[in-house]
Amino acid sequence: MPIDPAQLAALNAIVRLGSFDAAASALNVSQPAISQRLKALEEHVGTTLVHRAQPCTATPLGARLAKHA
Repeated sequence: MPIDPAQLAALNAIVRLGSFDAAASALNVSQPAISQRLKALEEHVGTTLVHRAQPCTATPLGARLAKHA
């Protein structure tokens, strides 16, 4: 099953900008929408993709996937 481009864009923005709020602002969506997209992507791949801290950072797989956005 292919990966949703909106989910990849959310992952990329979180990793690039370091927070869910900044990612939401950059993509012109709500912070809960960013959270839902990342959660759905993590469920799709079966693992955590982002370390939720300040700033948010990618796991090794998260970093690889973010490059495809």
